[in-house]
Amino acid sequence: MKKLLLGVFWLALALGGAAIGQAQTGVLSTDGMGSYKDPVQRAADHYNRGVRAKRKAENETDAAKRAKLYEKAKEELSKAVGYDSNFDATLALGQVYLALGRKLEAESACSRALALKPNNESAKVCMNEAQIREQVAGSDS
Repeated sequence: MKKLLLGVFWLALALGGAAIGQAQTGVLSTDGMGSYKDPVQRAADHYNRGVRAKRKAENETDAAKRAKLYEKAKEELSKAVGYDSNFDATLALGQVYLALGRKLEAESACSRALALKPNNESAKVCMNEAQIREQVAGSDS
């Protein structure tokens, strides 16, 4: 009985020590339960998937497939901006909106990107293109 209690004691001590070590390093192991990601990491994951879909769409020749890929890019980039509204994701979202012909959303996203980096040439081009398309659409009415 003493050996059993002693074994349980050492096991508890070993497990407790491992938990303390993980808490001190800030790394949590979930072993099969998934992993914890902070909002910036989640944003990066969605941004990467969105940019991949955007690039595929830009190279796609079939119009239906291209539209589907741009929609996928829009979904992923919107999630990325929702987690962390950074310049790259916001600009890419604006460019995707332009490709989808969604002028008002494009202007909004490009404007936010330009606000984040006022001197960025890509953001200026995005904003100008969105405004030109909006003006053309307004004159067609």
